[in-house]
Amino acid sequence: MKVAVVIPTRNESATIGEVIGQVNSTLLALGHQCEIFVADDSHDDTRQVAAANGATIVRGSGEGLGIAMFRGLKVAADCKPDIIMSVDGDGQADIVAELPRFLEPIISGTADMVLGSRFKETGLVDYRYRLKNRFGTRILVGMLHRRTGLPLTDSHGGIRAMHPEVVKELEMIGTHTYVQETIVDAYEKGFRIIEIASRWLPRKHGKSRVVQSIPRYVLYTLPVLLVRSGKHIRWLYSMGLLAITLAFVIFAVILAQEGFTYALADRLPGLTLVGLLVTTGLQFFFFGFVLQLLKQIKQRVG
Repeated sequence: MKVAVVIPTRNESATIGEVIGQVNSTLLALGHQCEIFVADDSHDDTRQVAAANGATIVRGSGEGLGIAMFRGLKVAADCKPDIIMSVDGDGQADIVAELPRFLEPIISGTADMVLGSRFKETGLVDYRYRLKNRFGTRILVGMLHRRTGLPLTDSHGGIRAMHPEVVKELEMIGTHTYVQETIVDAYEKGFRIIEIASRWLPRKHGKSRVVQSIPRYVLYTLPVLLVRSGKHIRWLYSMGLLAITLAFVIFAVILAQEGFTYALADRLPGLTLVGLLVTTGLQFFFFGFVLQLLKQIKQRVG
């Protein structure tokens, strides 16, 4: 089969050559054709090393690794592969042992997207995983479960396999959250998603940007998933309606206290509050409208 592999990278010049070599040799040993795309948002020599090892470079132009990955997946889909895979470029994925396991459900037709989990079984993480990072991962998993209902145990495994249709129909809103958004998008479009146990090796070079910034990553992800769900419209419009309703109630109370006359010069603080509530309510309506408009534009452009 023809397998297109997309490798997201950000300053992974020390590991990308070895990762490309492992992917190539493993897929060729399994009898598959292999084409590798490096979705890069680096400032070091990652592109040069990847190109020297035969990979096609898809540049992110500094807009975020998520945008680079989105472009890489779309370019990979254009080469009409039978399967599309993504593999992290940091060398932590056990490529030789695990690639065949991720391919099998797609080849057999039992799944459209195969995700990897470090926490589906014990003993899969071969390094010290800090408590705060595990807590952040649990938050992300909880957000995904609440949005999709899928019994996931990990939010960002290092390997995944997809049917090309999953990628062709992929729409994204965020610039950094492709890992979670691809899961949500595939679920929304009715694709079959499964999760399998996946081993993570110690990182030999550098430090993970995601692991170091799990709290910030959660803050990136939450509004994106909120907008994708459409609940931002209900919440923002509800808060806008509540603010405006409260403003009219307060104004009615002021009028009643003044005997329904319009001599309200002495009630300036109350009238100021009414004005602020009306303005706030209108802003909630405006933000809801703008967010929905941006979501539609982003998806059409993507």
